Amino acid sequence: MSDLWSTSKEFIKGFIAGQIILICFMFFLIKFFLFQNPSKNVSTKRRRKIFEVTKTHSPQNQALNILSKIRYDPNSTGAETCEWLNVLIAQAIAKYRNDSGFLNRIIRVLDEEINGSKKPNFLSPITITEFSLGEDFPMLKSSCIRFVENSINLRAEIRFEFHDQITLGIETQVLVNWPKIMMAALPVALSVTLTKFSGTISIEFINSKDSPASFISISILEEDLNLEFDCKSMLGNRTKVKDLPKLTQLIINRLRKSFFELIVFPNSKKFNVPSFWPDAEENFLELNLEQEDELENLIDENLENKKLL
Repeated sequence: MSDLWSTSKEFIKGFIAGQIILICFMFFLIKFFLFQNPSKNVSTKRRRKIFEVTKTHSPQNQALNILSKIRYDPNSTGAETCEWLNVLIAQAIAKYRNDSGFLNRIIRVLDEEINGSKKPNFLSPITITEFSLGEDFPMLKSSCIRFVENSINLRAEIRFEFHDQITLGIETQVLVNWPKIMMAALPVALSVTLTKFSGTISIEFINSKDSPASFISISILEEDLNLEFDCKSMLGNRTKVKDLPKLTQLIINRLRKSFFELIVFPNSKKFNVPSFWPDAEENFLELNLEQEDELENLIDENLENKKLL
């Protein structure tokens, strides 16, 4: 009886041990062939999502895709009126003209700019004596969407006219520093007025190729640009000389040159488009680094598998 019990006991132990070994073997077999490292699986999904988003927003097809969906043909659609927008712009300008705080901030910014590090040493501190934003309002005549030359990008072209008097007046002194510092000073008073400004504004939405950042580019087209100034000057202390033609022409030419360098196409002012997720660019770069690390890990694993085989 004892021999039978001992035999049964050994059989039960062997059976249980065999089942445990079989379960472990099946577990490792299933894990090796059916399952994958969770980090690799997640990274693969991330990589697939990034590829799909990039493909959907490909700049080569984006403009044509938008035009086809909204049924807009830049070649056949005529210019549209902007009368409703003129009303809104006029209301906004009227509000700012009547806001003394806004005007004082503009004067403060101008004062800091003209008396900054770029001011020549032979000029005394410059004082703003007159500043006016005028009384009339700009008029947007028409607008349309057109393709950018030699590009598939779209831009809005808005024709405008502005007849008014935006004035800035300043006073300063030209210092004579030879043969000694501040030997003499020549008083100078200038007043520059923008009397006419018309042309075409170009607004273009641009996507960056190297990052998810986007920006809006604003420029003035040169073809129909009309920019007119009126400049008044007065030199001297006791004997005053008014409106020297050469000085007036020099100032106007300098203003036009600065304006062209600042915003006349192909030059432009660019404004970043705010993102709903400020860390989007950081995540974009981080995912790229993760993908590079994962690719290196896959290469190392393949090399190890080849060695084992």
